[in-house]
Amino acid sequence: MRTVLIIDDNPAIGQALSLLLSLNDIRPLIALTPDEGLGLLARERVDVVIADMNFSVDTTSGEEGAALFRAIRSRHPDLPVILLTAWTHLPTAVELVKAGAADYLSKPWDDTKLLATVENLLELGESTREVSRLRGERRAHRSELSQKFDLRGAVFASAQMERLI
Repeated sequence: MRTVLIIDDNPAIGQALSLLLSLNDIRPLIALTPDEGLGLLARERVDVVIADMNFSVDTTSGEEGAALFRAIRSRHPDLPVILLTAWTHLPTAVELVKAGAADYLSKPWDDTKLLATVENLLELGESTREVSRLRGERRAHRSELSQKFDLRGAVFASAQMERLI
């Protein structure tokens, strides 16, 4: 099942996003702290992360969210991360999007836009996994063929030709 991890210190935000995702057949996981979120990422298969930018009371700099994003990126380089904040700081947003954040949305969010972003990222992830699977199969087939036969000089690109050879 498609899974989205929500990391936000406000339980109401987690519940609202959880309901939105659940109504669209997406399994939500909720973490209230960056450490809890990183722990869930270590234990669960997650397809997309939605992370808050500020976790401490009276903090609006976005530094905590930036640190969380970097920690996620270092452990899971291809995992899409949507950053969510009530305090949009344009230079931080630009920096994090350049560093690979999938999107940077402000609170209150637009349900339709957020859901469209999540759905697009989930579909992209599924497509990427399928392409990787097919490439792996092709490599395995070619390796198997080269072990059985001397194929030096043979050139083929399609699976049908590979089967024929």
